[in-house]
Amino acid sequence: MNRLFFYLLLLTSVLLTSCITYIEKELDIKPKLVLHCYLIPQMDTILLSLTNSAPLFGKNAKKIESVTNATVEISNDNHRWVRMEYDPVYENYFIPQVQFPITEGGTYYVRASAPEYETVSASCIVPYFREVYFELVTEKHAGCVHYGEPFSELHTHYYLRWKDYAGEANYYAFHRNFDYWSYSWDPWEDIYSDSTLVNTWSVLWDENYKPCIFSDKGQDGKQLSVLLQLYYYDEDFNEITLLQTDVHSYLYLSSLENYDGDFAFFMLEPVKIYSNIKNGYGVFGAFGMRTYPLIVP
Repeated sequence: MNRLFFYLLLLTSVLLTSCITYIEKELDIKPKLVLHCYLIPQMDTILLSLTNSAPLFGKNAKKIESVTNATVEISNDNHRWVRMEYDPVYENYFIPQVQFPITEGGTYYVRASAPEYETVSASCIVPYFREVYFELVTEKHAGCVHYGEPFSELHTHYYLRWKDYAGEANYYAFHRNFDYWSYSWDPWEDIYSDSTLVNTWSVLWDENYKPCIFSDKGQDGKQLSVLLQLYYYDEDFNEITLLQTDVHSYLYLSSLENYDGDFAFFMLEPVKIYSNIKNGYGVFGAFGMRTYPLIVP
């Protein structure tokens, strides 16, 4: 028994020494470019964000900030490239669609290079926006169980319902538009002041606290329905925006929403977040969008 314990202790010490040696020799991770861009035919301008990653293990620590000295180009054939300009006010790269139009079904390419970084590149296909007969349905219910608690009184259910377009892979995301009052804090008077009505846009959440981001896998051509969180009816709920995304946007948004932040400290780089950027991080995707005005009782 003592001999077995000795061998286990020896093996453990060897493994620990190997790990320490590996960290000392191998984990000088260099920052990479982080590119985020969505191609949206319904928008008049293409916007692109370019920042840098901040590796936990690296000799030259960098803070995350906009990369302003890059050459960013976009193409619709991977041969002829058009350069995007940098806007120092909004800290992003842009090009109007009058100069570079985006069309449904088209394949597009992007690349970015900057001193001290590897050149990054990606491609995506803009999906066709399909008619899905979307509607927000309200129904009165009683005697339900929500969030583990019984709701015996009469209350309202809000359902997202739409019919999937058959015969192809489709991906959907839903956002809500609503108004809220923003107040400035006056520390001298110890009061809130200067109220401003603000319109914002954020992802919808279903009853199970999951974002309304969906694939039609296994449900091709079927009627889809999602029960929203009940508290939505208490807000000034103006509009719902339906995004029909490409696979890259879907995988990125899904991985971002499902990311387990409890283990983020142990990650050397954000490898759990989906990326289609070669030699870097982020996403180059596309989607069509349509906004539906709502009058919610």
